[in-house]
Amino acid sequence: MPEVTQNRSTPESPDRGRFPARRKAEAVVRLLRGEDLDTLSRELGVTAATLSSWRDGFLDGGTAALEGRPADDRDQLIARLQAEVGQLTMDRQPLGMRCRHLEGGRPFASGEAEHLSRSASPSTGKRYGMQRACRIFGLARATADALKAREAVPPEQRPAPGKRGPAGAAGAATDEGLVVHIRRVPAESPFTGEGYRKAWARLRPQGIRTASGRVRRPMRGHHLRAPRRGGHARGPKAHDGTITAEEPDALWGTDRTTTVTTGEGAVHVFVAVDHRTCECVGLHAAKRGDRFEALGPLRQGVRGHFGGFGAGVARGLTTRHDHGSNYLGDDFRREPALLGMASAPGFVREPQGDGRAERFIRTPKGQLLWVRTFAPVAELVEALGEFERTYDERWQIGRHGHRPPSQVRRDRNGGVPTAA
Repeated sequence: MPEVTQNRSTPESPDRGRFPARRKAEAVVRLLRGEDLDTLSRELGVTAATLSSWRDGFLDGGTAALEGRPADDRDQLIARLQAEVGQLTMDRQPLGMRCRHLEGGRPFASGEAEHLSRSASPSTGKRYGMQRACRIFGLARATADALKAREAVPPEQRPAPGKRGPAGAAGAATDEGLVVHIRRVPAESPFTGEGYRKAWARLRPQGIRTASGRVRRPMRGHHLRAPRRGGHARGPKAHDGTITAEEPDALWGTDRTTTVTTGEGAVHVFVAVDHRTCECVGLHAAKRGDRFEALGPLRQGVRGHFGGFGAGVARGLTTRHDHGSNYLGDDFRREPALLGMASAPGFVREPQGDGRAERFIRTPKGQLLWVRTFAPVAELVEALGEFERTYDERWQIGRHGHRPPSQVRRDRNGGVPTAA
């Protein structure tokens, strides 16, 4: 009986096992060097077809390697552009949905945002996500989450919607209760003719915090608004500069007005105002309105805010005034120069340059000169001094957050009072 030999080319041969890639490459190299296919097949225990497939794969791989090129910046650019195209493709479908909502006049609900976020893009296969849905439809993520949490609660268990605004007595106050507080403001204020803004500002320190518009509405309905004189059409402004100083005691404005006393007739009233804090630094009244009397409020301010009266004591201070005859005299110019003050007159026929003093004069007129009568000038001088103290400590300045002028100066100086 002939001897049966084992076929060493079968993969189940126990003495051969599997060939790693390194041994396959060595076999292919031996074939390429010219060794006989049949002899090498018998030696390795694999079929000639297997050796031929190894050789073909080896050659194909080498050809592909030769055809390739090393990676460069173009590959990174292509990858980035492909990612951007994918993002734009995912944004296109939600944008089309938003256009359909806008054309139909329907708002975009949070439920639709939730549904879209869980959907997948047909082009990329990725989910849109809640962040993309909210961004495209202009819906805040916090709002979407809050509405989602609210919809998860049964309608019968949801709390009743409350009134918007801060909680407490101010937010919960009715219009009738607010009117009671508003009526108390002018009764406690030493001034008259204050509008809804100052009424709103005076209620805030009392713990009644509400919107200024809500204060204005009941004041209009109950005829509590301040009287206001109607204006007239104005042309373009000739003065387009600024009259606001950066620091206190850097620029003072001074001006003059007149009033009438029952005992001595017409009297001149001179004022001086700080352009930074809007503080009244001097009020002076006299029968004569010449250059010597015009120096009165400046002398008061120098003594009160510079701690004395002498040569160079007010160095760095500038005075702003108009072109009145009492402010252009030599005596009015020499004394401020001795004190160290510089002169900065306003533009001719442009009262806006001295607007800070012009605006301040309206206040003593409306709060004192037009509502009280005075017999001698001495009585008027005493009333002006009392008004100056009350104004500096209690008058509210809107541009300073409704703080009084003296508080603005103290805050600017770090709480240190000025020199007396």
